[in-house]
Amino acid sequence: MLTLRDIDNNLPEENSGTISRLEIAGFYGDHAVFQHGKTAVLRGKTLPAVKVELTVGDCRLAIFSNLLGEFTFRIPPMKPAYGLQLTVAAAGEKVVFEDISFGNVYIAGGQSNMELSMENAIPDAGALDESVLHLVKFFPIPVHTYYGQVSSPEGSWQTASRESLSKFSAIGGFFAAALAKKTGIPIGIIGATYGGVNIESFISEYSLLNSSAYAEETARYNEKVCSLDLDCETFPPSGKLDRAIRDIFPEEPADGGIEAGFCTEKFDDSDWDTMLIPDSWTQAGHNHAGIFYFRRNIKLPSGASSHHFTLHLGAVDKFDRTFVNGIEIGSTGDAYTMEFWNTPRVYEVPENILRDGENTIAIRVLSLYSICADGGLTGPAEDMYLESEDGSIKIGITGKWKFKETFDAGTEGMTCMHNFGQGGCNSLYGFFDSMLRPIEGTALAGALWYQGEANAICTAGIYQELMELLIADWRRNFLDSKLHFYIIQLPDFQPVHRFAPFGTWPLLREAQSMAAKTTGSTLINTIGTGDVSDIHPRNKKEVAERIADYEYARLNGSAVKIPELLSIKAEGNALILKFDQKLDKNSSAEAFVIAGKDFEAFEATAEFVSDDTIKLTSNAVSEPFAVWYAWAENPRGFGLKATSGIAIPPFRAALDNTLPVGKNLID
Repeated sequence: MLTLRDIDNNLPEENSGTISRLEIAGFYGDHAVFQHGKTAVLRGKTLPAVKVELTVGDCRLAIFSNLLGEFTFRIPPMKPAYGLQLTVAAAGEKVVFEDISFGNVYIAGGQSNMELSMENAIPDAGALDESVLHLVKFFPIPVHTYYGQVSSPEGSWQTASRESLSKFSAIGGFFAAALAKKTGIPIGIIGATYGGVNIESFISEYSLLNSSAYAEETARYNEKVCSLDLDCETFPPSGKLDRAIRDIFPEEPADGGIEAGFCTEKFDDSDWDTMLIPDSWTQAGHNHAGIFYFRRNIKLPSGASSHHFTLHLGAVDKFDRTFVNGIEIGSTGDAYTMEFWNTPRVYEVPENILRDGENTIAIRVLSLYSICADGGLTGPAEDMYLESEDGSIKIGITGKWKFKETFDAGTEGMTCMHNFGQGGCNSLYGFFDSMLRPIEGTALAGALWYQGEANAICTAGIYQELMELLIADWRRNFLDSKLHFYIIQLPDFQPVHRFAPFGTWPLLREAQSMAAKTTGSTLINTIGTGDVSDIHPRNKKEVAERIADYEYARLNGSAVKIPELLSIKAEGNALILKFDQKLDKNSSAEAFVIAGKDFEAFEATAEFVSDDTIKLTSNAVSEPFAVWYAWAENPRGFGLKATSGIAIPPFRAALDNTLPVGKNLID
């Protein structure tokens, strides 16, 4: 057995030329920011069992490296400061870091809406207040998709400028700058983001193995992960998602719809269901990928057939074949790629196809990937019309379409991504091991989390549990059982609806709300900052500065309380809703629908009856039992606020304290 005495007797003499290089873990370096007021950690490596000294500001520390040469300094709580020098010395070597700060440090994590850079935001980095940027430093954790735990991240701390921040998270950068201006002390922001990634990748293996929803899947993944890429000779393997879809569906599914005449002019679709378009079929209650056919008749005025027409369909998710009067006029995409999921379709209609009077448009839509909002004619509405070459005739094609589902592809197009292993960014616990574990023990002031789009279709129903697991993991990882989280809710996206009972984004927003309550986190509403046709709304500055306002209040001992429903009761033909804060009676109360015990929902009339109470009624509901507020991907009439100016988040409630499920779609 090797002992400390053995090592002492075999250490090389000073200046012998065999001394190992003093190494400091990659997360530390010039421009680093440490959390003020908390014990900060610095790790490194040198020779075994030698004295290591650290000096920063007026703090001097010493410790011995262990038998492997590893050492960990725990710097006692320091006051806010910047422009310091930090020195680490051991075995005749010295490392000096310049421009060290003690301030407030935050981690900003999530998928593409957190990743979206300042150069792609509106406003962009030009809106930053340059007078405070000397206080801001940022560390983007590099993304890699190797399997296994990472001991030290690559990358470096960077100084903030309008130019350097242009590639960084817009929310992270605007938040840091706004908070620095409010507090006057240094702000460090750590970016842990990647577009399209699900929450399971940011949760530890331990938590997933102990989750009722993921224990079996994680165990199976662990058994096979080291054999997943036996056929690959280079890294990273490319096209994992496309290959997985081809494994699940070796051939494009044969649904029989074309052969049955679903796209012909005279086909009888009288027994088909109706869907309001634009919309995704997920929001109409078909929570899976698959193949759907859509049909609609339009009427051209007399003489119109002499014109040349262009058909504008808006976006179609993800592969379409489009027919006019039984003739195929165009298609976009294929069964095995998803790059066209949000691409507007514009097709020239050949001559002699359209005629005066009735004409039929029929579209076969295929989606094998269950990601974000799955399948359908998603618009937006203003991009859906038939127009003549001179613009004299323009006919909108939104509204009621007949539709029929011919193939249910399930949700494997999303869930398979959990098990990609090496080269798969969505693999279970992958980003936890590669982005979070390497900075274990880092003292933080708080965390910002913006994610959920990738989980909405498949796991909205268990997202609350996943969010709670993530928060517990991160609190353990950063050694702070009370680490404060800001959970950023999904924004408004897709067509506007009064009520979408089958919507997945309302379900996920609800899970975010519940997780915020159970973990003592703060919910950040983003409805009103979204975009009907862009899942990545550009207005990140407003969201970031809202979080900065809330955090500044929290740091000063007056944490913001998000208003919520306190109680619900029946009173005659009305529902009485009482909230836990006073309401702004000038704000909008139009986003309510109510239903009886049959859960057939109808638009409600809202009346403010006191400072904190609203009365809801509907002529169509004599004995109201349930209520939904802003329950849609893009809710019409959202805007009810407390007198503090903070919006009431979407919610649903019933007299029996259950979560009601509506039946019909109100628009």
